[in-house]
Amino acid sequence: MTFLPPRAALSRHQRGQTLVVFALGFALFLFSLTCLVADAAAIYVWSGRVQTAAQLGAQSGSDAVDPRYLYNATAACPAGTAGTCPVPIVDVSAQDREGALYAFQRACIEAADQSAQVPVDAGNPLVLKTPDDPQMPDGTWCASDGCHVHAEISKVVQLPIPFPGFPSTVTVRGTGDAAPVVGTDVATSTCTPIAWVPAPPPR
Repeated sequence: MTFLPPRAALSRHQRGQTLVVFALGFALFLFSLTCLVADAAAIYVWSGRVQTAAQLGAQSGSDAVDPRYLYNATAACPAGTAGTCPVPIVDVSAQDREGALYAFQRACIEAADQSAQVPVDAGNPLVLKTPDDPQMPDGTWCASDGCHVHAEISKVVQLPIPFPGFPSTVTVRGTGDAAPVVGTDVATSTCTPIAWVPAPPPR
């Protein structure tokens, strides 16, 4: 029978411990890397989708053209300006409101919510929001000055592999702006902006 000197036995034991610690550390590194890559990919994909949805919402809202504009109707000019001015091109008329939403808002919110797949309830992602649903904490906000439409959308994204100790969700946001294009008998058309409704875009 061969007996190892105490120092040699201790050295072999330490090498075994080092190997175990290295294996555990490397496994933890691979798990962290997998989490990071999967979560970053999900955030990247959804950021692009939400930005596209915001632009689509703004374009859909700007398609809500006030029919009076097409017939060269006039209305009172904004406060501080005398005379009459052309009707704003985007339909921001109170007479065309349905509930609490202007015509352009309804078109903007519906297109953006559907495109970004914003659910009514996070527990049931197949049921998407409509313009009449509350748009907080995630959803779409739209405003117009009669000439342009501004859309902002936020969506809570569930991370595929949440890293232990960190939140399992992240909120991604997108903004979009659009102006309507209407064919006329001349190459240019004018639009007189009004105060942003329902509120100016956040700064």
